Amino acid sequence: MIYAKSGENHPITSDEIFEQILNRIIQLRLEPGQLISENQMSAEYGVSRSVIRIAFTRLRQLGFIEIYPQRGTYVSLMDLSHIADLLTLRTAVEKEVLYEIFTELGEAKRSQMLEHLKENLKEQEKYRDEADYFGRFPELDAEFHKIMIDSVNRSAMMRMLDSLMLHLSRWRNFDVAFDNRVPQLIAEHKKIFEAIAEGDIQKAQDRIGEHLETITTIADRAMAKYPTYFKNG
Repeated sequence: MIYAKSGENHPITSDEIFEQILNRIIQLRLEPGQLISENQMSAEYGVSRSVIRIAFTRLRQLGFIEIYPQRGTYVSLMDLSHIADLLTLRTAVEKEVLYEIFTELGEAKRSQMLEHLKENLKEQEKYRDEADYFGRFPELDAEFHKIMIDSVNRSAMMRMLDSLMLHLSRWRNFDVAFDNRVPQLIAEHKKIFEAIAEGDIQKAQDRIGEHLETITTIADRAMAKYPTYFKNG
């Protein structure tokens, strides 16, 4: 029997099972294209197949599994076209956030925000040797963007995109580990910070665009090395 958390003695709930399977998919511990089954998960979590079926239904609605009658249930492949669309959406939102930082945020609040970004960047430097995206760095990466988003009170807008952005989370987990990109991400964050500090809105928006566009440089190599991970066409 799997329990909810270490040290707790109550059986795991259906919501917790859903979250755990979702996290395993996002973290690529359940790989794209991998066959999974209700029986397998039922035995693993010590619950009935009906509980697993509910979790699978939610995962299918989010686009993280595909269920084929008579063939089985598979972790969905990564769709680079879909990811590119999501990256475009995310970039548009963050460029708007930058626009509001420059046009609506007073000088004192902008200085305060820059100080928070500076502190965040110092922390990022401590983790530049992380080879993948599963250590402390991802939290600091998310916090860097959140500092800017929260400064103009756009966190509610970002929450509207949460379920869509889960697919970007899976891509980021793959992308960062594929090319050991933590040092590059830190350098890109610094360029965004510097552009804001210089008061150059165009440069800041260009830098955020470059930072978030992560497909072009690795797509062909990634598909060549991991052809079973990606949807064709």
